[in-house]
Amino acid sequence: WAISLATVFQASVAARHGVRRVLIPNQVLQWAELDALVHLQDEAPGWWVCFLVDSEAQVTQIEAWVRDRQWPGRWPVLLEIGIPGQRTGCRSADQALALARRIHASSSLRLVGVECYEGPLASCDHDKDRAGVRELMDRVEGLARAAVAESLFDVTAADGGALILSAGGSAIFDLVAERLLPDLGVPVRGVLRSGCYITHDHRRYQRYLCCVGERLNLRETLKPALELLACVQSCPEPGLALLTLGKRDVGQDMDLPVPIWQADVGGIPVPVPAHWHVDALNDQHAYLRHDPQAPEAERPRVGQTVGVGISHPCTTFDKWRWMPVVDDDYRVVDAITTWF
Repeated sequence: WAISLATVFQASVAARHGVRRVLIPNQVLQWAELDALVHLQDEAPGWWVCFLVDSEAQVTQIEAWVRDRQWPGRWPVLLEIGIPGQRTGCRSADQALALARRIHASSSLRLVGVECYEGPLASCDHDKDRAGVRELMDRVEGLARAAVAESLFDVTAADGGALILSAGGSAIFDLVAERLLPDLGVPVRGVLRSGCYITHDHRRYQRYLCCVGERLNLRETLKPALELLACVQSCPEPGLALLTLGKRDVGQDMDLPVPIWQADVGGIPVPVPAHWHVDALNDQHAYLRHDPQAPEAERPRVGQTVGVGISHPCTTFDKWRWMPVVDDDYRVVDAITTWF
């Protein structure tokens, strides 16, 4: 239905590649960014963009820009419900309803839905995750019901003709999805934003998706589709090998990369021994630890290729300007460029 992008710059890339509907699940208020969105709409008439609002101060900033630029339009926005101690979003029901009324009274904005980000709630404790999501989505639905009752939404055909309820996160999306189509007496469109699905990973989200599979009684869920290939460049001491990848190549904000397979030059990839693990990264090096007492065949050798899995796709994608796409035999069949 749309593409979800974090920044105005990313939205501009999508627009110039033909994407006609963009949701920015972030607060937009800087004048240069609002100028850029207007420019994009002028370039592509009918291009639709929506962003988040979570404070009256933000509304005031946008209204000042509208007066200064004498812009005749009204921005479609989603009101964000937040989690105490976490990211952006209204913290209380009273604050959220007051903001919905403020948006409705503005000549610069139109309230078209309600949004939240449930990612911080993920713990892989099923009872805890269900309770956290239930409380959050009760708040989302409560605000939506109150706003419908006061006719605070202003949804048009350009918005898809339905009130938008949106949640975003790649860990417990199954739980919020159950709550995105409540009966509010008006048309509702549920918009789920789970970005990591596009490649998945080998650690953090693999663990989360195992929990999703348990809740949904699935035999399997998503499979990782993003790997880094490195070379063993040195084995300087027993139990240590250095790989040709580092912080400039792979995300490390959640977990360190995990070795998956090994191959000698021209050889067939085989799984790495269980005792291989990466315990540190420098800018260009990964420290691959292994059991120095293991048989020689189970120890890394200079010149070997090692396939490495990642944790958190987002911060690995932004290290690269292009990536090869390979088939099951690691033959390059295509390529992608990245625009972060």
